Amino acid sequence: MSPLMILFFLVLVDHSAVATTYYVAINGNDSYDGLYPSYQGSPKGPFKTINKGTSALGPGDTLYLRGGTYHQTVSVPNSGTSGRPITIASYPNETAVLDGQDTLPTIHWGSLFSVQGNYVVVRNLEMKNSNWMGLHVSGTHVQVVNVSSHHHMENGILVSGNYGLVKNCRVWWNCKSNEYGSNRRGNWASGLSAARHPQYVTIRDCVVWNNWGEGLSTFEASHTTMEGNVVYDNQTNIYISDTTYCLCHRNLVYSTPNNAFFSTPGDQVGIMMGDERYTPPSSNNTVINNLCLGNKVNLYWWQGASGGGLVNALIAYNTLVNSVYETNFRISAGAHSNSRVQNNIFIQEGALPVAVVPTDVGLSFANNCWAKTPPSTAVGTADVVGDPQLTRSGQNAPGVLTADWFKILTTSPARDKAKVLPQVPRDFFKAIRGSYPDIGAHEYGGGETESPNLPAGLRIP
Repeated sequence: MSPLMILFFLVLVDHSAVATTYYVAINGNDSYDGLYPSYQGSPKGPFKTINKGTSALGPGDTLYLRGGTYHQTVSVPNSGTSGRPITIASYPNETAVLDGQDTLPTIHWGSLFSVQGNYVVVRNLEMKNSNWMGLHVSGTHVQVVNVSSHHHMENGILVSGNYGLVKNCRVWWNCKSNEYGSNRRGNWASGLSAARHPQYVTIRDCVVWNNWGEGLSTFEASHTTMEGNVVYDNQTNIYISDTTYCLCHRNLVYSTPNNAFFSTPGDQVGIMMGDERYTPPSSNNTVINNLCLGNKVNLYWWQGASGGGLVNALIAYNTLVNSVYETNFRISAGAHSNSRVQNNIFIQEGALPVAVVPTDVGLSFANNCWAKTPPSTAVGTADVVGDPQLTRSGQNAPGVLTADWFKILTTSPARDKAKVLPQVPRDFFKAIRGSYPDIGAHEYGGGETESPNLPAGLRIP
């Protein structure tokens, strides 16, 4: 090959790897080239519609939305690649807001912002007032980062594509079709959910509150990871149903006294597990290192109409405090098999029972710390009965409760009384558990060199 041909080939290769940045602005024009953040003279300037921008995107490209409010629906059909994803984001130091004004979309169960493409990153955007769903991700390997999604008629963020990631998002006051219990459409949605049969979705470090359905959920899914989230004052806070191999860990889940959203004591379960449709039957789910306070029932498993049970489940190292209705921990009768409830702290002050558990050989209990005597069906080997002695530091108020409230004191009877579980090497705070671990979500003096990803103490607007 001649030197000239080699040079020509290298130029072609380099050009194919060039990423392009496009821009959209409220005062833009779709006849412009979209290559400039503001008007530079005909035809140089930003697009006007976001869909004009998304239609131009290829692997490695970025679309910046200038600050302002867009009354548009958005579709992202194009795909990036593993090494060169497509990115759609607010312009630096500005905020782009998509506002459906309760009129868009017009399609039944449509979405204000829809990602069908693969390897797409959506970040630093605000979405509100969809007539149906806010953000729906059906493509694979899609990342949703630092997105605020609120006041939609149905879901705030729904991920139905495989290998999705939702991180550092704020999701509140969605499922408005059930606002104040109205059930105006006969629907039941979630604020933030991995549902419709996705696999390997991760929901991490999000704040989810005041949604008129489930707050955080995984439904008809497999290998969902819910970690490091703050979830409070939702109709049901966390919901795990028709799901296999879910990991629910290091979440702060609570309901505040006399909150304005749900006035009846039957609302606001903390972590609910079950089989609503039995598609698929739930199994192999793990609920560990969670903190729950003041919910209707802090942890509840229920059997749907088609049957089911806790199968190969592990419920361990959780700290569950003071449910306000019925009981702290409830497992309904079902076809339970090979499921363990171990190393948990259960505190229930007052007259309510600490647990309601059926007689079932498929459930085993061990090394739990009960603040008062549990029913005989929940008694296990090496249990501890006594006050676990939590610090209870700080306020129990919406958006200000922190994980420090649940730490144990040095004199706690839960110290050194847990059984080693190799699959749970760290506590809620990511501290390493030693050879003599503590019962509950906090390992006292466990070398807390790494802070959890929770936005602890974050005040929610």
